[in-house]
Amino acid sequence: MGSPALSTQIVIMRNLLYLFILIASIVACSNPTSTTNTSEAEQAHKITLEGNSYFINTDSSSVYWKGSKSTGDIHVGLINVKEGVININNGAIAGGKFVIDMNSIIVTDEDMSEKGKGKLKKHLTNDDFFETNNYPEATLEIFSSTSDSLKANLKIKNITKSITIPYSLYQANGRITANSSFSIDRTLWGITYKSSGILKNLADRFINDAIQFDIELIGSK
Repeated sequence: MGSPALSTQIVIMRNLLYLFILIASIVACSNPTSTTNTSEAEQAHKITLEGNSYFINTDSSSVYWKGSKSTGDIHVGLINVKEGVININNGAIAGGKFVIDMNSIIVTDEDMSEKGKGKLKKHLTNDDFFETNNYPEATLEIFSSTSDSLKANLKIKNITKSITIPYSLYQANGRITANSSFSIDRTLWGITYKSSGILKNLADRFINDAIQFDIELIGSK
C-alpha cells in the first residue's frame, strides 16, 4: 500500500488538474473565436437571373449580430438586408449575392436603455468599427457550394475575404428560406478597436475579435 503522504500528493495533483481544466474552459468560453474558414478573396461567377433565381424579401429577412467583451458582457442587434438574389440548382444554393445596409444596424439588448442603445449604435457606425459614412454597405457574394456549406466573398469596409460557412435551405411553393450561423474575426476586415490581438495591455477591457452572425433569408421568384 502507498504511503499517506504519496496519496495526499496524488489527490492534490488531481485537484490541480481539475482546476486547470476548469480555468481553461472558462477562458475558452469568455474568449470566443471565429468559426469561419477565411482566405483571400476569390473570383466569383457573374450572377445570371434565370428561372431558378429567388429574390430576397428584405422585409421578412434578417441579419442578427452578437459581440462580446472579455468580461462576459454581450451586445446583440439587427442589420437590414437591402437587396439580394439567390440561385438554386438541384435543391442547393448555386450562387447569389446580397447587400447589407450597414447604417441600419441597431442594438436590441433587453437590459439597455434607449439612450444607451443609441450611443452604442453611434459607436458601431463611427470610425472605431464599421465607418458607415465611408462604407455604407457590406456584401456577401456566393460563388460555390455543397448541399450544406458554401463559399462566398464577404466585403466589409472595402476589404474582401473568402469565407466558408454552413447553411440550410428549405424550398416550397415558389419560396425559399436559407439560414446560416457563423462568426468571423473582425480584425481581418480592418475592425481592430480594442482587439486583444492588436493591443496586449487592455487586460479585461478588450472586445473579443469574433462577431457572430445569424442570417435568415426569405426569397421568392
